[in-house]
Amino acid sequence: MAAEGEYAGWTSAALKEIWQENARARQALLDEVGGLSEAQLAFQPAPGKWSIGEILDHLGLAEQSIARVVSKILQRAAGRGLIGEPGNMNPPPYPIDLDMYNQSAAAPESVRPAPEQPLARLLGNLQESRERLLEVTRRADGRVVGGVTIRHFQLGELHFYQWLALEAAHESKHLTQIRQIRLHLDFPGS
Repeated sequence: MAAEGEYAGWTSAALKEIWQENARARQALLDEVGGLSEAQLAFQPAPGKWSIGEILDHLGLAEQSIARVVSKILQRAAGRGLIGEPGNMNPPPYPIDLDMYNQSAAAPESVRPAPEQPLARLLGNLQESRERLLEVTRRADGRVVGGVTIRHFQLGELHFYQWLALEAAHESKHLTQIRQIRLHLDFPGS
């Protein structure tokens, strides 16, 4: 997975900044999970808690979901004439409320993971979901998307740029969880 390519060539400063952060978060995730054994991927720190493998599956499913939401926002914005040229429109601010977001929340059913998948499949799914999100995002490069929001189950109404910025926040949130699992006293050795 070439993280550099995720933000190279953007004409939009906002998209370049967002994708730099997305690439950084993805690379940190890959660095953390590369080479884990099947036992390490399947280890659950407590009954009912996700394993690292389940977290990786969840991240791929969630990124696919974000790609669908971003695509829907682009369609709605285009239909309402809310995609403009830089200078005519400015991108809205895109910070998300990390204090709110980092609170524990149950994942929606659509992004709940399957247990015990091999690392190669999980990493392949992450690559596919990343390629899809990049493909959808590139449709808006060099233009400004404004005025359309879709509700996030935890954060409320988010616009195009916030949904994209959510990707890095989501992976960073779960990277912290993965690191905690790896520190568990019963975590299997390699």
